[in-house]
Amino acid sequence: MRDICVSIVAPAFSEEEVIESFVRGVQNAMEGAFKDLEVVIVDDGSTDGTHAILERLRQEYGNLVVLKHPMNRGLGAGLETGFRAAKGDVIVTMDADGTHDPGLIPKMVAAIQNGADVVVASRYVPGGGMDGVPRWRQAASIVGNLVLGRLMGWPVCDGTSGFRAYRREVIGRLEGLPAGFEVQGEILRRLGKGIWVAEVPLRLTARQGGRSKMRYAGLLYRYLRMTVKTALVWRAEGIYAARRH
Repeated sequence: MRDICVSIVAPAFSEEEVIESFVRGVQNAMEGAFKDLEVVIVDDGSTDGTHAILERLRQEYGNLVVLKHPMNRGLGAGLETGFRAAKGDVIVTMDADGTHDPGLIPKMVAAIQNGADVVVASRYVPGGGMDGVPRWRQAASIVGNLVLGRLMGWPVCDGTSGFRAYRREVIGRLEGLPAGFEVQGEILRRLGKGIWVAEVPLRLTARQGGRSKMRYAGLLYRYLRMTVKTALVWRAEGIYAARRH
């Protein structure tokens, strides 16, 4: 595994309370894991001290790439900017709020090396789950994934997870993404048929600082709109011919 180049892409919006611990946690967990590693943080128009912290850390870590949007453009734009900048053979996306365990990354990369095109770190496979997350948020996530997954034919149990690894060749299909958190479901659609999507268990942890940017009411509306507009078409075209592993 040491002979592979890996890019970690993490959009961040006003995360001054947690961004330093996130960057240091990733760097510590990945030390010596790969031949080449870069950590790409996309500052999506933060209005607090996030960018200043990142610039200071960039002086310390030679593999830290800091990009900045002049204004907040949303998660989809942050991912696109990161994808364009990433140089790795495998691109890993994760949240910059410290809720994802970077220790899973070698396992995800290994699955790509074993033939998977996309690997999703999933809360809803054996061994996965959520720790310290409010029960109402757990319930909303479980129901949302169950209903939307069935309607849209997601080839995974956790279609809203943003902790993923992508084989470089597949990210060329990911342009013009929607701005909001619904982007994760849209990415699964964009990737189309004939891909192998694998899952590894994820224990999602609660934030240790800052505030979530997710607004569930608006997100539900956008997902429902997307579902009504496209679900029947996707099934008719057999878009999800992906093997489920």
